[in-house]
Amino acid sequence: MKSLAFAAAVALLASPALAQDASNYVGIDEIIVTGSRAIEWDPDDIPVIQLERRADNLIVAVRVVNDTRDAPGRRDEITRTLRAMARAAAGRPDIDLSIEDDGTLVPLTEDMVSTLTLGMDPGRSDTSVASLVVKTPIREADTLDAASERIEDFVDGVAPVGRSLAEVIGDWQLSVVNPAQYRTPILAAISADARTTAAAFGEGYAVQVEGMSNRVTWRQSGPLELALFIPYDMTVVPAPETR
Repeated sequence: MKSLAFAAAVALLASPALAQDASNYVGIDEIIVTGSRAIEWDPDDIPVIQLERRADNLIVAVRVVNDTRDAPGRRDEITRTLRAMARAAAGRPDIDLSIEDDGTLVPLTEDMVSTLTLGMDPGRSDTSVASLVVKTPIREADTLDAASERIEDFVDGVAPVGRSLAEVIGDWQLSVVNPAQYRTPILAAISADARTTAAAFGEGYAVQVEGMSNRVTWRQSGPLELALFIPYDMTVVPAPETR
């Protein structure tokens, strides 16, 4: 189970409308930093100027399954388990429990549980499945172990009903809230570096910077750390003649 990707775990939600790709976006302003996205960037393509900061949240998928033989019993037991999880999350400021809906995470409340369409385990027709997303804010003193332990303690602390079983699946993911807010400090750092570079080559040279219209992007640089940057190219060119 641990090898499942986050997007695949989210796709276990039964409704086709809930099986959209949530591997990058969890909302308008919050974006998940996936390992696959980090791999897309060749080290040689990552610019020198990057803004290092901690991620805002740690996120992981949780699967709840139930294999009680009769369908009404399965739904009753898994629904009661999901309600217990929703109640437990509502009582904790350090845990958010959600479902994925068309690429956006929707907070799961106890009242919503009865409206969910449950999925089926692909290999077992008598096993019902529900997939959730659990998130915890990353604190200043957190390690990956400390932050992930909060989520694991939450999942382990909910008493499952009947033959229900809740388990963490997939990879731990980081998220950043509103990465566009870091555009101004990144631009300021690029500008300062450009001035320093131009000065190092002397009065006969200048620098040309391209790519400033690109959006802020990101990569994981540590267990809980991100590097945010704007993809750009800087070239040293002869200084333009002035009259």
